[in-house]
Amino acid sequence: MKLKIYNTLSRIKEEFQPLDPELVKIYSCGPTVYGDPHIGNLRAFTFAGLLGDTIRHVLGLKVKHVMNITDVGHLTDDGDHGEDKMEKWSRKEWLTAWEIAEKYEKNFHEYLTKLGIHFDEFPKATDYISQQIQIVEELEKNGYTYLIPGDGIYMDTSKIEDYGKLMGEHYKKNIAGLNAGARVENDGKKNPTDFALWKISPAGEKRQMERDSPRGVWFPGWHIECSAMSRATLGNFFDIHTGWYDHISVHHTNEIAQSECGFTDHKKWVNYRMHCQFLNIKGEKISKSLWNTFSLPEIEARWFSALDLRYFFMQAHYRSFQDFTREGLEAAKSARKNLSKKLKNYYSGFSLGDWNFAGDLAEEIVSPLLNDLDMPTVLAVVHTWSTHLDEMKLKNIYFLEKNILKLGIFDEEIEEKIEIPEEIIWLAQQRVEAKKAKNFWLADELRERIKELGYVVEDLKEGGFEIK
Repeated sequence: MKLKIYNTLSRIKEEFQPLDPELVKIYSCGPTVYGDPHIGNLRAFTFAGLLGDTIRHVLGLKVKHVMNITDVGHLTDDGDHGEDKMEKWSRKEWLTAWEIAEKYEKNFHEYLTKLGIHFDEFPKATDYISQQIQIVEELEKNGYTYLIPGDGIYMDTSKIEDYGKLMGEHYKKNIAGLNAGARVENDGKKNPTDFALWKISPAGEKRQMERDSPRGVWFPGWHIECSAMSRATLGNFFDIHTGWYDHISVHHTNEIAQSECGFTDHKKWVNYRMHCQFLNIKGEKISKSLWNTFSLPEIEARWFSALDLRYFFMQAHYRSFQDFTREGLEAAKSARKNLSKKLKNYYSGFSLGDWNFAGDLAEEIVSPLLNDLDMPTVLAVVHTWSTHLDEMKLKNIYFLEKNILKLGIFDEEIEEKIEIPEEIIWLAQQRVEAKKAKNFWLADELRERIKELGYVVEDLKEGGFEIK
């Protein structure tokens, strides 16, 4: 069996060839733990987990899958200026930066467990400060840096022949256009694309997470952290690096520059780059800066489970835009529940036991899965099978569920019992009375009020109502 994945470096699907067939090494960009990850982040984490699970359980290869925890906040503009995110949220919540990091890292691990996402290691940026300093020193020695007094050490991107190659075939034209169209600012940078490797703590300002370095009290630039953590956990070269689509032009481009100029002797640092496309709301990407985010607890508070959200993510290919709506999540919840019912009606009464993909039928599922993780097609096959089940189909679905899907569709109870607030029940009862009085305008108003509070009321054929 061969896995084909879309490589952002080449802009084509390529057959995956591990550097070492004994151990596949994957690095996935993780959260900056100054707050809960939003569902756009969770979509990228779900995709990364699916990739690791597919290589591990379908290809049968040993995997070391690392996701970093950035507990030293990078700056608010994701570049070289603005406030540090950890410091900003520390003040907002009246906690220390360390307490903020601990709080949201704990939440993050809880969300991964609920979503069925597995990674092998979680290095934290604060544990790899010396490795970050080492890379900066290597870059200085190789002649790729310059100092802006009172600001920091910067990477001179004009000295990198292939800087920006991750952006695609016309990257040099794109970089030239960026440089030509840049505003002239008195910030000391030689080129608009230059980026901070290490920042000097401002005079007279005490930051909670600053560190001593060979050049005094400093804190790391955003990009250097991932190069240091991936190098320390996976070595100078590894197989796959995953992240969000918006990492392509800045974060991952700068990671490549500093790594290949610092410690790989200009050899390709990572063979395959994979990026998850945006999750949108009303045509705009989900972003904390746009104030249009939802966290997993906010999804659960609206009567959905983490696995409903996981199913929702799988309905779109990871390289496609996906629009998030309550109606879409309702449909995902219903489809997951109906699939579970169909399976239970067939397998009730006998044990499935251990199983692996087997028989000619397995190819119908394995083929799309190994075709760049085409999960929408995989789900379509599973639903088609569920309408005409036999023992072989069921066992193949069972193996897929336990190792790849992880949707809880073989669990005894797919829905948790959730207590409905008294206010919601009262509103629903008032709606019933309004309908009896043929006050349909008021009934519609009450339905909308219930929806605004995060619930849906549905009339039952046999009378009464159901709140979801």
